[in-house]
Amino acid sequence: MNFRRYLFFLCGQIGMMSLARFFFQWIQKFAAAENGQGYLLFPATAVGTALLAFRIFDGVTDPLAGSLSDAWVRGGKKRQNLLWFSILIPSIGLILCFLPNHAMAASLRWTLLLGGMFAFFVGYTFYAIPFWSLVDDYAPGDLKTRTILSNLIGAGTMLATAIAFVVSPALVDANSLGFDGAAIAFGIVCALLMILPIYAYPAGDKKPTSSAEPGEHVSLWHGFGVAIRHRRFLALACLFSGSQMSLTIMTSAAAFLATDLLGGQDKDVARILGPFLAVAIPCFILVPKVSRRMGWERGMLLGSCGLAIVYLLSGVLGKGIIGSPILTAGVLFALGGPMIALLLGLEPEALVACANERGGSRYVGMYFGVFNFIVKILNGVAIFVMGLLIAWRQDVGNLAVRAMSFAAGGCLVVGVVIYLCIRDHSKLPTDDPVR
Repeated sequence: MNFRRYLFFLCGQIGMMSLARFFFQWIQKFAAAENGQGYLLFPATAVGTALLAFRIFDGVTDPLAGSLSDAWVRGGKKRQNLLWFSILIPSIGLILCFLPNHAMAASLRWTLLLGGMFAFFVGYTFYAIPFWSLVDDYAPGDLKTRTILSNLIGAGTMLATAIAFVVSPALVDANSLGFDGAAIAFGIVCALLMILPIYAYPAGDKKPTSSAEPGEHVSLWHGFGVAIRHRRFLALACLFSGSQMSLTIMTSAAAFLATDLLGGQDKDVARILGPFLAVAIPCFILVPKVSRRMGWERGMLLGSCGLAIVYLLSGVLGKGIIGSPILTAGVLFALGGPMIALLLGLEPEALVACANERGGSRYVGMYFGVFNFIVKILNGVAIFVMGLLIAWRQDVGNLAVRAMSFAAGGCLVVGVVIYLCIRDHSKLPTDDPVR
């Protein structure tokens, strides 16, 4: 792997996650758009129900995508070529979701929205799982390369978040492209970026890197059972689920922190999350060094504990300790930047290490699929908790907003505790310095 190949690999994550960030950032606001007579494009509760159903569907299809990805490699084919079948699907789905308008019949609007959601979630899953599995294929036996590729996935997620946060509002603005034009622009650019990882294949490597013999059959249920019975993997899934749930809660809670606790406006959310992103992105450069020095296990525990402290402290914000209350919050969230970089950067490396304990490339796709199945189900729980807290806010005000921060920090703490309780301390991979 050289710089150009690393860059191509990073572009795939940026493209895929930019599509996802655009979708989740705008779909509910788009659905609630009114015409001149005050009629909504879609009923809010119906859209929320559809999103919940598709999130469950999305989680269920992840193990299937993992099994397909592994079977493709066992058939003697290169995993990256599987990406060709799904590159355009999520972009097409995104565009369809944002095409409806008030001039259309209700049946046509719903057909476009639900059909777009189906294409988006299916395309996202069947691109993401094989793509993430390339961390193992592109670094056979090379721990340094594997760590860098894992870190690039985390960095790509944060860069995509920054792109969606900064670029998409300017494109969506009514005086610019609007929702449909912005979706088309994102769809085209992201699809082009998602092609590049295919050409990041290491030079001189002409054969698939699977440790399984071509033709060896591993059924969907067998692969799922191998992963779900792997005690160390389940411990990791609990730990990372805590971090993912906390991030989901805090992303939604940021607007309430800015307006209710800090006395700001909606636009002040950027002054809270901006420093968080600004510090996190350059910190990804240091993640491979941390992994080599202390191991990915200690690194992710450090990240979880540190981020839990930041989120719990955000629950007592309200006064200006460093300048204004908004500035104080920005400084506090900036301290969480290195922690989220550690968690996102080490996550794929940890999953590949677990898969290698049970058979390497025979199961790496399945491990990513089962992991995402668990995380997405628990993220649904996090969204449900946020809904309860938002409703509770109408009765108790700022207490519910503070509870959002405590819930986010609590998810991290619970994840760490469960991880330490159920992991198998007697079995550690040879590439982890923690012994």
